[in-house]
Amino acid sequence: ILFFYSRKGKDKIYLYLMLYLMIQFVVELCCNIIGILYPNENFFLSHYYFIIQYILLSFFFSNVLLNPFLKKLVYINLILVLLSLGFLYAEIPSLSWKFNNYEIGVTSLLLIFYSIIYFYENISNTYIYHYFCMGLTFYLTSSCLIFLTGNTQLVFSAEPVYLDIWIFNSLFFILFQILIFKEWKILKSHSVEV
Repeated sequence: ILFFYSRKGKDKIYLYLMLYLMIQFVVELCCNIIGILYPNENFFLSHYYFIIQYILLSFFFSNVLLNPFLKKLVYINLILVLLSLGFLYAEIPSLSWKFNNYEIGVTSLLLIFYSIIYFYENISNTYIYHYFCMGLTFYLTSSCLIFLTGNTQLVFSAEPVYLDIWIFNSLFFILFQILIFKEWKILKSHSVEV
């Protein structure tokens, strides 16, 4: 919401970030509402979450990365990943109602890679979007470690033994939100023109 109210006069990178945050908020809200009303029936929303996140952040990274080859690589990966996911869901429609480890892995790991490349390219430059990328890297890494190790049953289990895994992921999500807020404060103080 803060990004939306501060959008006037900002560049398209800022707008990609703002759109990402707004859409993810809506998907997360819907996921929680459906999860409360119909427990374990909100898996299909995870696909929207991961795919929309991947698309919007691919556009974000294609604009913040400096190397022209890497910018093209982001677009090539975007097309290949979307085609492969489209083919996968066309061939196995039942995946729409389950966690898709391929989807989680390929989209998250590529975004982590882009974020690390961004840090490397900007080692001696001004750190605009530094906090956002740091939070994204921490959060996606923790989520990947949980979901790709086959722990989806543990995350959604009601057993108190497994609560630690969910709390761990939630703490990284909170850290991500704090770093997004810190980024917003920095971006608000900078006048980034279109």
